[in-house]
Amino acid sequence: MLFHVTAAHDHETCPGREGGPDSEAVINYQKWLEGNDEVKVLGVWGYNVSHTLFSVIEADDMQAITNLLRPQMHTGNVEVLPVMDSIEIRKKGGNWGK
Repeated sequence: MLFHVTAAHDHETCPGREGGPDSEAVINYQKWLEGNDEVKVLGVWGYNVSHTLFSVIEADDMQAITNLLRPQMHTGNVEVLPVMDSIEIRKKGGNWGK
């Protein structure tokens, strides 16, 4: 299944607050961007001014997603929404190009 993730924290909980964007805290915090054997990260886009990341991921198990995103859950709000591939659905339905 595909999921849309919004992960946000604020300036007070930002892992880069002390050491900057190349600090060990930030490197560890962003480890989830690589995904793992259970969760494939298809894309991640940031809006750094508001300390917010948007991502599309693929997984079969919500617990695997929770495990991957746990560090973000400790610093701010994380929203995970299941989404459908509407282009794929339209093509499978034979309606593409009509």
